[in-house]
Amino acid sequence: MTVSAIEFSRLGPPKLHLFAMKCDKCGELSPWWERSHCYKCGGDSLSEFELGGKGEITNYTVVYYPPREFLGQEPYVVGHIQMDEGVNLPAPVMGVDPDAVEVGTRVSATLRRMKLGHEGDIYYSYKFVVDDD
Repeated sequence: MTVSAIEFSRLGPPKLHLFAMKCDKCGELSPWWERSHCYKCGGDSLSEFELGGKGEITNYTVVYYPPREFLGQEPYVVGHIQMDEGVNLPAPVMGVDPDAVEVGTRVSATLRRMKLGHEGDIYYSYKFVVDDD
Protein backbone atom coordinates (compact mmCIF):
# COMPACT_ATOMS: atom_id res chain seq x y z
CA MET A 1 0.00 0.00 0.00
CA THR A 2 1.29 3.46 -0.84
CA VAL A 3 0.06 6.76 0.52
CA SER A 4 0.82 10.31 -0.48
CA ALA A 5 2.97 12.52 1.71
CA ILE A 6 -0.14 14.53 2.57
CA GLU A 7 -2.06 11.44 3.69
CA PHE A 8 0.96 10.21 5.66
CA SER A 9 1.25 13.52 7.50
CA ARG A 10 -2.41 13.32 8.52
CA LEU A 11 -2.07 9.81 9.94
CA GLY A 12 -1.03 9.19 13.51
CA PRO A 13 -0.99 11.54 16.47
CA PRO A 14 -1.52 15.28 16.07
CA LYS A 15 1.57 17.17 15.01
CA LEU A 16 0.62 20.54 16.50
CA HIS A 17 1.45 21.36 20.09
CA LEU A 18 0.99 24.97 21.21
CA PHE A 19 2.97 26.17 24.19
CA ALA A 20 3.02 29.19 26.46
CA MET A 21 5.64 30.03 29.05
CA LYS A 22 4.56 29.68 32.70
CA CYS A 23 6.31 31.65 35.43
CA ASP A 24 7.70 29.29 38.07
CA LYS A 25 7.30 32.05 40.68
CA CYS A 26 3.74 33.39 40.19
CA GLY A 27 2.17 31.03 37.61
CA GLU A 28 1.43 33.76 35.04
CA LEU A 29 1.30 32.58 31.42
CA SER A 30 3.19 34.49 28.73
CA PRO A 31 3.34 33.96 24.94
CA TRP A 32 5.70 31.18 23.83
CA TRP A 33 8.29 33.59 22.44
CA GLU A 34 8.81 35.29 25.82
CA ARG A 35 11.50 33.16 27.41
CA SER A 36 13.52 35.64 29.47
CA HIS A 37 11.20 36.95 32.20
CA CYS A 38 7.64 37.08 33.50
CA TYR A 39 5.55 40.10 32.45
CA LYS A 40 3.69 40.10 35.79
CA CYS A 41 6.30 39.61 38.53
CA GLY A 42 9.60 39.91 36.66
CA GLY A 43 10.62 36.36 37.59
CA ASP A 44 13.34 34.91 35.39
CA SER A 45 12.45 31.22 35.62
CA LEU A 46 9.87 30.15 33.01
CA SER A 47 8.74 26.65 32.01
CA GLU A 48 6.91 25.44 28.92
CA PHE A 49 3.17 24.95 29.41
CA GLU A 50 1.13 23.10 26.76
CA LEU A 51 -2.07 24.85 25.68
CA GLY A 52 -5.31 23.08 24.81
CA GLY A 53 -5.57 24.73 21.38
CA LYS A 54 -8.92 26.49 21.79
CA GLY A 55 -9.70 30.15 22.32
CA GLU A 56 -11.68 33.20 21.31
CA ILE A 57 -11.06 36.12 18.95
CA THR A 58 -10.66 39.26 21.09
CA ASN A 59 -9.48 41.60 18.33
CA TYR A 60 -8.68 41.28 14.63
CA THR A 61 -7.65 43.02 11.45
CA VAL A 62 -8.22 42.16 7.80
CA VAL A 63 -5.09 42.16 5.64
CA TYR A 64 -5.71 43.42 2.10
CA TYR A 65 -2.12 44.26 1.14
CA PRO A 66 0.12 41.48 2.48
CA PRO A 67 3.90 41.10 2.38
CA ARG A 68 5.24 39.50 -0.80
CA GLU A 69 5.46 36.03 0.81
CA PHE A 70 1.70 36.03 1.40
CA LEU A 71 0.49 37.40 -1.95
CA GLY A 72 -2.48 35.44 -3.24
CA GLN A 73 -3.86 34.75 0.23
CA GLU A 74 -5.52 38.15 0.65
CA PRO A 75 -7.81 39.23 2.05
CA TYR A 76 -7.24 37.28 5.25
CA VAL A 77 -7.93 37.75 8.94
CA VAL A 78 -5.24 38.03 11.61
CA GLY A 79 -6.64 37.86 15.12
CA HIS A 80 -5.58 38.20 18.71
CA ILE A 81 -6.69 34.92 20.20
CA GLN A 82 -7.25 34.64 23.93
CA MET A 83 -6.57 31.01 24.65
CA ASP A 84 -8.82 29.26 27.17
CA GLU A 85 -5.85 29.21 29.55
CA GLY A 86 -5.71 33.05 29.45
CA VAL A 87 -2.66 33.83 27.30
CA ASN A 88 -3.08 35.90 24.10
CA LEU A 89 -1.55 34.83 20.78
CA PRO A 90 -1.64 36.61 17.41
CA ALA A 91 -2.40 34.34 14.47
CA PRO A 92 -4.14 34.09 11.10
CA VAL A 93 -7.75 32.89 11.22
CA MET A 94 -8.70 30.70 8.25
CA GLY A 95 -12.07 29.81 6.77
CA VAL A 96 -13.85 32.95 7.92
CA ASP A 97 -15.27 35.62 5.64
CA PRO A 98 -13.38 38.86 6.40
CA ASP A 99 -16.69 40.74 6.26
CA ALA A 100 -18.35 38.37 8.73
CA VAL A 101 -15.66 37.84 11.39
CA GLU A 102 -16.74 38.84 14.91
CA VAL A 103 -15.09 39.41 18.26
CA GLY A 104 -16.08 36.51 20.51
CA THR A 105 -15.91 33.84 17.79
CA ARG A 106 -14.58 30.54 19.16
CA VAL A 107 -11.57 29.13 17.30
CA SER A 108 -9.21 26.17 17.49
CA ALA A 109 -5.59 25.82 16.46
CA THR A 110 -4.53 23.84 13.42
CA LEU A 111 -1.29 23.29 11.53
CA ARG A 112 -1.33 24.84 8.05
CA ARG A 113 1.06 25.95 5.35
CA MET A 114 2.19 29.48 6.10
CA LYS A 115 4.18 30.32 2.97
CA LEU A 116 6.50 29.05 0.27
CA GLY A 117 10.15 29.95 0.68
CA HIS A 118 12.21 31.45 -2.11
CA GLU A 119 13.94 28.09 -2.68
CA GLY A 120 10.71 26.10 -2.74
CA ASP A 121 10.73 25.27 0.97
CA ILE A 122 7.29 25.01 2.54
CA TYR A 123 6.89 26.70 5.92
CA TYR A 124 4.19 25.49 8.30
CA SER A 125 2.84 27.25 11.36
CA TYR A 126 -0.17 27.34 13.60
CA LYS A 127 -3.29 29.10 12.38
CA PHE A 128 -6.79 29.12 13.78
CA VAL A 129 -10.09 27.95 12.29
CA VAL A 130 -13.62 28.69 13.47
CA ASP A 131 -14.63 26.11 16.06
CA ASP A 132 -17.88 24.33 15.21
CA ASP A 133 -18.37 22.92 18.73
